[in-house]
Amino acid sequence: MKIDLQKRQRELEREGKFDVDMNEVHRTFDAQPIDGNFEYLPRRASEKFRRLWLLSVVSVVGPVINFFAHGAKVRGRKNLRALKGKGAVSVCNHVLTLDTLLLKNAVGPFRLFNTGSYYLMKKGWLGKIFKAGGFLPVGTTVPDMIKLQNAIQALLRQGKIINFYPEHALWPGYRRIRPFKAGAFHFAVKFGAPVLPVFIGFRMTKLRNFFHCKPKAILHILPAVYPPEEGNLRERARVFSEQVNAILCEEASRFYGENARALDYVGDLGETQQ
Repeated sequence: MKIDLQKRQRELEREGKFDVDMNEVHRTFDAQPIDGNFEYLPRRASEKFRRLWLLSVVSVVGPVINFFAHGAKVRGRKNLRALKGKGAVSVCNHVLTLDTLLLKNAVGPFRLFNTGSYYLMKKGWLGKIFKAGGFLPVGTTVPDMIKLQNAIQALLRQGKIINFYPEHALWPGYRRIRPFKAGAFHFAVKFGAPVLPVFIGFRMTKLRNFFHCKPKAILHILPAVYPPEEGNLRERARVFSEQVNAILCEEASRFYGENARALDYVGDLGETQQ
């Protein structure tokens, strides 16, 4: 059954459930187990070859898909170059089904690794393709998290960028910044890595409107932000999360010309209903 996304969005906004997917039905029955012998990074020659082949295709075909699907444009690549090849954690608002592909081509297919819920790593060839593309599943057990943490640490040392969607849930086309989970910032603080804030905004152009296309997606790479140095790990991650969230709220508000902090909008909804 097709979901009315706007109606579902308003419901979740009123309830303050910003971390719930608009479509809550997930296929978890065919998820690949990520405990035991699961390796986050490619080890075998066949895996490395599959990764080379897949990401070479993504580097060529990805920009074409992004252009025709979303008229995609990237701003702020100078902020990426300012890292001078060092590893970083990136955080992005989760507003496109293909935002991972957009990010890969903006940052570099071979440099970007993307995290996501464990059930997205499927059994069979689909799981192999996801892994080759640099997908890092976030599990639910302590051993899972330790293995993920070790993989992230190794990748940061190699100068890779690990992307998180701290809003957790995909809200297609949403124009406000939702509250963040602290996971991405926990890793950034623990490993002393900068966070690269990334914002995806939408703007309708005359040409896309004429052809009845979706609004143009513009990806903004903002200057890197470095972790606070005082306090324990949990407190520093919380403060860092709030700091970066405020930066993205400010960027989104500037882009749209109105307050883009989702929590403030919930307050407005409550007042109008009284």
